[in-house]
Amino acid sequence: MQPEYRALTPADLDAMVAVELAAHQHPWSRSLLAGAFDARYFTGSFWYQQQLLGYFIADRVLDETTLMNICISPEWQGKGLGRLLLQHYLADARKLGLYYYWLEVRASNQAAIGLYQSCGYRETGRRRGYYPAGSGTEDAVMMQKHG
Repeated sequence: MQPEYRALTPADLDAMVAVELAAHQHPWSRSLLAGAFDARYFTGSFWYQQQLLGYFIADRVLDETTLMNICISPEWQGKGLGRLLLQHYLADARKLGLYYYWLEVRASNQAAIGLYQSCGYRETGRRRGYYPAGSGTEDAVMMQKHG
């Protein structure tokens, strides 16, 4: 299987919402996802036979970028697609002249933290109680990488 990589378009919004709802306990809203098509953001996605497998949304300011959301459809998780999508994000950012990479991740998401560390990110701090969680909140781990 060779998925197609491309930027997202507004026509992809329904597919994005479906993947987001399936993949996250606290998904982004439709309106928040729709904001990804503002000029400040850039996106990437994998498709196979017209099915959205996963996507990222990132912003850019000067020479910095923040990975705002990376989401893989549950049936495609654990197959290396997240790593491949992250590599595309980093390559796209370099092409845009971005050299400082930021992200925040749930402290409980050890698989994602391990992935980010293996790609050169390091923890720079925590935002206490940042994310909604089952019966309260959980910390966000702030991570940074230089390109």
